[in-house]
Amino acid sequence: MSNQIKILVCQHGARHRYAIPRIFESAGMLSALYTDSSSQSLLGKLSAILGGAAPSKLAKLGRRKIAGVPAGKVRSSDVHALREQVNAILRRHHLTGIELFLQRHRLLSRKMKSWGARDANAVYSMYYENLDFLRWAKDAGCKSIVDVYISPLTDKIMQEEESPFDLPAGFYDADSMQTKMDLWQEAAALGDVLLCPSEWVAEGVRVVSPESAHKIRVVPYGCSINYSGGVNLPKVGKVLFAGSDVVRKGIHYLAQAATELRAVDEDIEIQVAGSIPEAILRHPLCNDLKFLGQLSSDQMKQAYLTADMFVLPSLSEGYAGVVAEAIGAGCPVVVTKESGSPVIHEREGLIIPARDPKALSAAILRMVQDRELRDSCAKNCLAQVPFYSESSWSKRLLEAITSSL
Repeated sequence: MSNQIKILVCQHGARHRYAIPRIFESAGMLSALYTDSSSQSLLGKLSAILGGAAPSKLAKLGRRKIAGVPAGKVRSSDVHALREQVNAILRRHHLTGIELFLQRHRLLSRKMKSWGARDANAVYSMYYENLDFLRWAKDAGCKSIVDVYISPLTDKIMQEEESPFDLPAGFYDADSMQTKMDLWQEAAALGDVLLCPSEWVAEGVRVVSPESAHKIRVVPYGCSINYSGGVNLPKVGKVLFAGSDVVRKGIHYLAQAATELRAVDEDIEIQVAGSIPEAILRHPLCNDLKFLGQLSSDQMKQAYLTADMFVLPSLSEGYAGVVAEAIGAGCPVVVTKESGSPVIHEREGLIIPARDPKALSAAILRMVQDRELRDSCAKNCLAQVPFYSESSWSKRLLEAITSSL
């Protein structure tokens, strides 16, 4: 089948800035991209018409630009965005957590089935997204490639985590654990290939779904951020953290480390970029963190280019794109193995144990004080940039798929 593979990519949101369908299109293997709201959907086009007058949520959809994929191969639907907007206007009950996830994917799966399988003989889906469509495509004779973008151990890890923050019950609520595990097990069973972006994810698949371990292919993602020749010129002691779902990313351990470091060196400043829940912003544990708010892509580039180091004490990821972005800027990193990043200790930075604020503060302090180590790691980061390029990622991805189907 390897010489005749035609892949239909199912994707929610602008994950990886649509690099996956673009890679398949460049290889002559893309049948179509089926996705939700984008610059090519009705709401995205409306955003372009309104320009600066578009509400922020609408403007965000308009910025989902699909580059490198012919418009004729893209099907983009606003079905769940419109339904949620109508429900908000009519003040109907608003679903959250796994219930909202399931509604979104059932609606888009229904739309995808109406679009058909085209000339595809393989479907690329992500984790347990769009299972209704994946079942339908398998029944139609398609092979399936499942992108396992986060470790299946994550829910269990987060259920056991004792967060200091009073946050509303969300995606890691104990009541939804079994539902999500059932969804994952079905995705693992349906998949002919399970693409894992890191060994950490592969380990999770082996633990949770040992019967599917033979399907695992470890294929690290790339990074599509472009610094246009920008060079990291660090402010000594400026430590950067970024991301959403920040409890999973270990912000409470970072906050404890920040307090320890404040007592040792007041010039060390730990900056947090991203949209952070009010319960965390107001919590006294976080008094020694500097919250930057949500930054634009250009502002994030500047943050990486001026940071002394980037830290991610995550409890579980698939493959932390923010770490790849930092490395691309020549910014050394301090990470856990659970971040899923292919970082080697004392090459691109330092690897620390998860849930250990003392180890985190010691690593940050070491990087600040040992400038020879810090500068060596920065140089090594730049040497690793080709590994993270879209062309290298493309080679890894295509080899895994063509050798497996």
